[in-house]
Amino acid sequence: MTKHVHRPLLIPVLAAGLAVLTAACEPAERAEGPVASQTPDAASPAAQPAAQPAYVGRWAANAGLCRDGAWDFRHDGLVTAGEVSCRFDGVAALDDGYEIAATCTAQAPPKAHSLRLSFNGAGDMMVVRGEPFDSPPPLTRCPG
Repeated sequence: MTKHVHRPLLIPVLAAGLAVLTAACEPAERAEGPVASQTPDAASPAAQPAAQPAYVGRWAANAGLCRDGAWDFRHDGLVTAGEVSCRFDGVAALDDGYEIAATCTAQAPPKAHSLRLSFNGAGDMMVVRGEPFDSPPPLTRCPG
C-alpha cells in the first residue's frame, strides 16, 4: 500500500523550515546603511594616499639641465642622466634627509652602496653623498 502525503500540509511546513534556515543565516543585527567595514574611514591610513618621500621627482645641478640632464628619483630608486641607476633596498628617514641602502649599477655589475640625501630648509635643494657618486654638486628640484 502506498502512503500519500497531504499536499496542503506540506507547503506550510516547508515554508516554515525555509524561514528558520534563512533567519539562521542572517546577521543578528541589521545596521541601517552600509556595513561599517565597507565604509572607508577618512582617518584610516588606507584611505589616505601615502605621502611621497621628499626626494621623489626630477633633480638637476641647475635649471638648464632639467630637460636633458636631470636625475629621476622614484620612491624605490633613481636614474641619472649618465650611466648610473640604483634600486633602493631600504630607506630610513632622518631629521634632515634620508639614509638609503641601494644597489647601484655604474658601468659595472650591480653593487651595494649607502647613500645619504640631505635637504636645505626649503626642500628645493638636495645633496647626494655616497658611492658611486663622486661628490656631485647640490641638486635643485626641477619644475613639474
